[in-house]
Amino acid sequence: LTILSQHCPLLETLIIANCTSLTDQTLIALGKYCHQLKKLDATLCSQFTDAGFLAMAQGCHLLQRIDLEDCTAITDETLRHLADNCPNIRILTLSRCEQITDEGVRYIGSSVSAQENLRILELDNCPSITDASIDQLLTCQNLRRLDIFDCQQISKNAVKRIQIRYPDLNIHAYFAPRTPTPLIHPSTSCTICCCCCCASRSFCVPSCCTIT
Repeated sequence: LTILSQHCPLLETLIIANCTSLTDQTLIALGKYCHQLKKLDATLCSQFTDAGFLAMAQGCHLLQRIDLEDCTAITDETLRHLADNCPNIRILTLSRCEQITDEGVRYIGSSVSAQENLRILELDNCPSITDASIDQLLTCQNLRRLDIFDCQQISKNAVKRIQIRYPDLNIHAYFAPRTPTPLIHPSTSCTICCCCCCASRSFCVPSCCTIT
C-alpha cells in the first residue's frame, strides 16, 4: 500500500476494512502522498495507532468520511489529530474503539469545523463514554445521526437533552431494562438476559489479512 500511495496521488477513496496486517506505515504513506483522500474505511485495522493517524491527518486535510470501527489501539489523541487537521469530516465512525473517552469527544465537539460539518457520529460500544460526551455534542448543530448502542454510562436524560435541542436528530440507542426486584419465594428463580441490538454495517471488500 505504500507503493500504491506513491503512484496514486489523486486517490480519493480507500477501503482497507479488515486488513489486519497493515501498520502505521500505511497511514504515514497516505499522509505523505495522498493529499486528495476524502474517504477512508479502516475498520478492524487493529494495528493502526495514534502516531499513524497523526501522520495521515497532517497530510489528508480533505477527509470527509473516516471509519475507525474496531481500531482498538487508538485513543483520544487520534480524535485530537483529526479535529486539528481535518476540518471537512462529515461522517465519523468510532464504534468499539474502547479507549475513546469523553476527552476525545470533547476534541470533536469543541472543533468549529465539526460543529458546522459533522453529520453522522457512531460511538457504539464505547464503554468510557458518559453523559459529558452528549453535552459536548450539543454544539454540533448539523448532526443528523448519533449511534450510541451499548454505551452503558449514557443516561436517558442526556439523550433527552440533545433530542430537545435538535428534534430532527436521529439517535440510535439502547438502554438495558432494569433488573426486577428478586422474587421472595425461595423456590422460584429468574434469569435475566439483556441483549444489545447493534446497527449492522456491510462492507463489499473481503478480508485482506495478508496485505501489508
